[in-house]
Amino acid sequence: MLFFKLAKTKNLKTNINMKTTKLSDLSLEELVKEEKKRSSIHISYCVLIGCMIGTSVYATVKHGFTFVSVLPLFFIPMNWAIWKSKKDVTKEIQSRKSN
Repeated sequence: MLFFKLAKTKNLKTNINMKTTKLSDLSLEELVKEEKKRSSIHISYCVLIGCMIGTSVYATVKHGFTFVSVLPLFFIPMNWAIWKSKKDVTKEIQSRKSN
């Protein structure tokens, strides 16, 4: 559910102290760090979903249709929210560089 809240709170960043700051308040260096962090999280989720899809295909072939068969479908919206937050940071960086 945290990922859905992250998607709804556009241009917000949550740090360790659970304070939220707007992306527009961050410096360019902080934005680049944030972009790298969100990119690595996105790649990790893509790998996780890929493994889950492979496992669900294997389980479906071996044991028929089970809960494991549809499990990756629950994680795809979270991955979309992470991708969208990464895209927001990238847009902010591009807008700063164009100015």
